[in-house]
Amino acid sequence: MLFSINAEDFVKEFKAIVQIVPIHTTFPILSNVQIKVEKEKLKIFATDLDTSLVYNTNLCKTEKTGVIVVPAKTLFSIMGEIKGETVFRREESRVKIEYGKGYFYLPLMEEEDFPSEPVITEEETYEVDTKELEEIIDKLVFIVPEDSSKRKMSGMLWEYQDKNLKLVATDSFSLGYKDIKVNLGEKPFKVVVPPKILRQLSTFNAKKMRIGVDDSRIYFFGNQFTLVSNLIKVDFPNYKAVLSEKNDNTLTLDREQFLSSLKRVSVFSNDRPKTINLDLGENLNMEVFSEIGESKEELEGKYKGKKINIALSSNYLIDFLRKIKSKKVILSFEDKNKPVTIEGEHKEIFYLLMPITIE
Repeated sequence: MLFSINAEDFVKEFKAIVQIVPIHTTFPILSNVQIKVEKEKLKIFATDLDTSLVYNTNLCKTEKTGVIVVPAKTLFSIMGEIKGETVFRREESRVKIEYGKGYFYLPLMEEEDFPSEPVITEEETYEVDTKELEEIIDKLVFIVPEDSSKRKMSGMLWEYQDKNLKLVATDSFSLGYKDIKVNLGEKPFKVVVPPKILRQLSTFNAKKMRIGVDDSRIYFFGNQFTLVSNLIKVDFPNYKAVLSEKNDNTLTLDREQFLSSLKRVSVFSNDRPKTINLDLGENLNMEVFSEIGESKEELEGKYKGKKINIALSSNYLIDFLRKIKSKKVILSFEDKNKPVTIEGEHKEIFYLLMPITIE
């Protein structure tokens, strides 16, 4: 026997690991995971060559040390259908997994063909409280486009100086950013971080972790994991060019009421962004006119500024409102052709949205 482990514990620990394994790859070996059996623990390693995860678990009983490389998603799928204790035994070119009254075999891949673990140390890393960082990442990472043609925007900008970290995400039509106070050392940096590694962070439930950045990589250390990613080498768009200090026209609304109104009125919008019109002045109206119908609703809120009629994407607005936690939300306008800012009354996050030009 190599080791035994409860199937439910294995699946729980393996969830973060299987997300690293690429769905499609030109290197079939990357569809596997490496499991090192050490004294009283398992060390599990997965990589897609850009992102790597080493995860340690002691929720097992080990008998022999050794290494096995097995198909990751097949193992994860089968273990998810098993209850109770499982036993892993190596038999020449395959591994046997026994459970209850059954068993299954998986082929073993050559250990030499699997990539090596990234070599990093905890020197020049800094401990951070992960809760605030994870919350901000969650409010921004969904903006990062999946469209491969938008390579310059394919990650999140981390701009650090004087213990201030600015996180920025954009897809050219919308933008989000937030500044936080955090100690990541004395050396300033400006890097673009892939969204894949950022989405991984919340899966570990770590209260604290250590973060390090070098010229080509970013890495995160936790009690059980080491997560490493290559940085994206691009010139991130100049987001400061679209920020305006002239948004003197402000609309303040109850967030939940506004969200409900958007969902109702946008039903009759038949274009992809689900365009709605805001008519702001003495009256506050939201309306949609399209081939499939029309809808108009009066907004309950406070508006300060000149009369403006502006078209916006309800899809984006709904996404932003779901991430904002303040009771009140504030939309600020310069004019109908300039970006609109959206933020909560407690300024927990900042969003910017380009208007839609109506012919």
